[in-house]
Amino acid sequence: MTMESGRLVAETEAPASTAALAWFDQIRSFLIAQDLPPEPPVYDVLWRYVRDENHDLSLAIDRVIADRQLDLPTLLDLRVKYVDGISTGDVAELVEVVHGQARALTETIEVGQTNLAQYDRALTHGSSALSTPLEAAALAELLENLGEATNTMQAANAKLAADLAVAVTEARTLSVKLGAAQRAAITDQLTGLLNRRGTIALIEQAQAEARSAGKPLSLALMDIDNFKRVNDRFGHSLGDDVLRFVADHLASQSDVAGGTVGRLGGEEFVAVLPGQPLAMATATIDQIRARLAGQIIRNAVDGSSLGRVTFSAGVTNDTPNDTASTILERADRALYTAKRMGRDRVVPDRG
Repeated sequence: MTMESGRLVAETEAPASTAALAWFDQIRSFLIAQDLPPEPPVYDVLWRYVRDENHDLSLAIDRVIADRQLDLPTLLDLRVKYVDGISTGDVAELVEVVHGQARALTETIEVGQTNLAQYDRALTHGSSALSTPLEAAALAELLENLGEATNTMQAANAKLAADLAVAVTEARTLSVKLGAAQRAAITDQLTGLLNRRGTIALIEQAQAEARSAGKPLSLALMDIDNFKRVNDRFGHSLGDDVLRFVADHLASQSDVAGGTVGRLGGEEFVAVLPGQPLAMATATIDQIRARLAGQIIRNAVDGSSLGRVTFSAGVTNDTPNDTASTILERADRALYTAKRMGRDRVVPDRG
């Protein structure tokens, strides 16, 4: 294993228990160095960090460390932003907008109620006055007062209509912002695919639909081979380009096959393949693998070659008692087998 940017990265395969202990040692050292409390949310962020499960999160933590600005609130806000998908600042802004619109609408309704009550009193007074004989001057004064009250009410109605029109427009704008926030919460910022949260939700939805329809469902866990070497040789910026390139390839190829791809974290992707039994899904993913492996990736700026980029994959099928976690665990075991067999291959779950 080698050290890079304060993170341990496994260069070769190691038993899961050995790797986990090394990661926990790294987390412990990090907690001490950064004076952070050993609390579950902190462990969650640092577990993702040392394993580079979320590349965007890792880069963000590296930046705040370099700026000497890492503290508990900053770390937790990064967790919200990069793991949950929307920052606390964004949430606070949306909540404040909602409160502001609610206050404005309440004030508009209260003013309308006051104007309506005044107009009602004017009409009641006029009706009472008309029940008795009136001289011409008194009748003229009464009609003038009723006219003024009517004009006031008409103006109030016009203002109320305008205020309500503004409220409707603002509500539509807010709806668009909330929709964007919801999409951001399940979208990976780097690749545009579903993020971990969105992928888990997709798996759960696909499981429910497959069982309801009595149709097969398969899942593939894919991991870019030797991705650390890409970052080491070409840098994180070009590494991000490779992630986007692979993501586009997986998404477009899986879409043709009726599947959907999400990014689980780091260089790991998941393909959900409804309607495909295990053998068919394995063949589908292997075709996608072969098409990627057959391409030479070049730097568009200077034309230099990055060589071939390959991935290994484990494929499994859904069973009635599966959860999103258990089906991913089986796919992960098959993926581990593919890595041990030499990478750049697809291995089905053998049960």
